[in-house]
Amino acid sequence: MRRAVAQVVAMGALLVAAPVAGANFELTPMVGFRIGGSFEEESSGEKLELDEGAVYGLLLGFPLDDQSIVEVELAHNQTELQSGSLFNGEPLFELDVDSIMAGGRYQSDRDGVKGFVAGGLGLTRFSPRGAGLDDEFAAVLSIGGGALIPLGKHLLVRLEGRGMGTFMIDRTEIFCNESACVIAIQGDGFLQAEFRVGMTISF
Repeated sequence: MRRAVAQVVAMGALLVAAPVAGANFELTPMVGFRIGGSFEEESSGEKLELDEGAVYGLLLGFPLDDQSIVEVELAHNQTELQSGSLFNGEPLFELDVDSIMAGGRYQSDRDGVKGFVAGGLGLTRFSPRGAGLDDEFAAVLSIGGGALIPLGKHLLVRLEGRGMGTFMIDRTEIFCNESACVIAIQGDGFLQAEFRVGMTISF
């Protein structure tokens, strides 16, 4: 299953990049901080919170013109699923959260600092660590904006904030093993916020 999903994602990224393969490209390593996100347990109504934490990622940008850029994003977040409140909850298990999104950025054409809006749509994988549970996959949508601060002809600082929606499509039970599922959830997904900074190198 993992290999099949990886192949589909890789093919999607290539299809996005193909129309602009002859253009210049951008590479943006980034680091940020992600907050929010919870599941509601169906039987008890208890909230299961995702712990806030650091997120690391890489953006590939393919300019269509001076203002429109196609982007492919890879991101990784290590977190915990907790029962109870975020600040005094009891950890259930650790999670690796990996996502890939395809989207774009539209920026101003002014000289100097440029404002921009950006968004993407893709796939997220939740991988419980050391719990003997299956991975879960979900759709993810993000939208946000920020500023690009030039440091040189081919170097920019990227400051950005994003809102993210994660959707567990047609799933009511998640984090399963061979015999049972750990959580029966109510609702289709959750919202998160992310703040990040990156260094964009253009080639």
